[in-house]
Amino acid sequence: MPRNRPSTLLLGFASGMSPFAMALVVPTLELFAQQYDAPYSKIQFIISAYLFGLALAQPIVGFLSDKVGRRPVMIYGIILFLIASFICLKAETLTTLILARFMQGLGASVGTVMSRAIIRDTTTDNDSGKPLSRVVAIMGMAPMIAPVVGVLALEFFGDPSGIFIVTLVLGILIIFPVILLLPETLDKNLQRSRAEPLWHQKYALLLKSKIFIGSTMVYGFTTGSFFALLAVASTVFANDLGIGARGFGITWSCMTLLYAISSYIGGNLSTRIGLMKVMNYGVIINLVAGFSIYLLVSFLGTNLVSILIPLTLMFFAHGFIVSMSLTKAVSNRPEIAGSSSGLSSSMGLVTGGLFSILSGALYAGQFLPIASLVTLSTILCGLSYLLIASGEKENNS
Repeated sequence: MPRNRPSTLLLGFASGMSPFAMALVVPTLELFAQQYDAPYSKIQFIISAYLFGLALAQPIVGFLSDKVGRRPVMIYGIILFLIASFICLKAETLTTLILARFMQGLGASVGTVMSRAIIRDTTTDNDSGKPLSRVVAIMGMAPMIAPVVGVLALEFFGDPSGIFIVTLVLGILIIFPVILLLPETLDKNLQRSRAEPLWHQKYALLLKSKIFIGSTMVYGFTTGSFFALLAVASTVFANDLGIGARGFGITWSCMTLLYAISSYIGGNLSTRIGLMKVMNYGVIINLVAGFSIYLLVSFLGTNLVSILIPLTLMFFAHGFIVSMSLTKAVSNRPEIAGSSSGLSSSMGLVTGGLFSILSGALYAGQFLPIASLVTLSTILCGLSYLLIASGEKENNS
């Protein structure tokens, strides 16, 4: 039964905390390399340690929230984020900074996982698509705004470590509304005893579910195509399209705004035609985008037409897909919504990260291998959707 849900705006800001803190450091990496006299191969751990913390923590905080509730997990996670931000600010060695960034990732993980679980706690299956699309839209804007804020903070403080004052302020601005306004939404009637099922039994249930696996992989392969492009995008825009950093930033910001608008539209549609139909439309557009980028690059080469047309289609499709797949991953087992939210987020993040690594390994100045990788991700996304449909058919038979 639907219950009192906190502000979607508050949940959106809590979810956005994670990608914002990840992207905020991007403009400062070169300065940190100079400050610590370290090669880029070590400096990049400022980002990868954070991502590893996210991926590791999400299943754990999801499971804990099914045991002790959403509210305490959210509060203590943000407190850890604040402590880690302070350590980042005062770090005198690169090792300390990397460890503190790992802690930041652990703490930031609660926003995305708890917001999804809270929405599932307080809505029915199809109704959850609309509020989650709003949260995803805000989440999508966070990494777009973060590098700009990072540059402004760098100019204001004159020190790359000053960006962590921003994360401290962000954490404070979020934790007070969470403490004052966030209700406990875990349904005690659905909550299992503390003795059973055990954590591995919960995850075994999820990993046997076609709907959960399919939804998670739809999300994972969708983020995979995004990360595959993001890994080389700035280089391709500069070298192949002749668009500098400012032009790339404007273009990417427009695409991110399109993604946010699409998420909003998808949420509205889900209440009218159903979550699965919206996801289906997104998957079809995503496939068109995937095949378009390969065919256009093959026949026209790497130019504005062959890149921007598929990219526009893809970002629009992702707005439909991401919020719907994230919703579907937690809708089948509401009694373990926290565990399913954490595990699906972690698996999706790891899948997306693998595509980023593959993209970096494949790119040697030619974009066609990356286009092929993007096409592959859209095909795998489509197959994952068929797995969800198969699970739905079995459940309804």
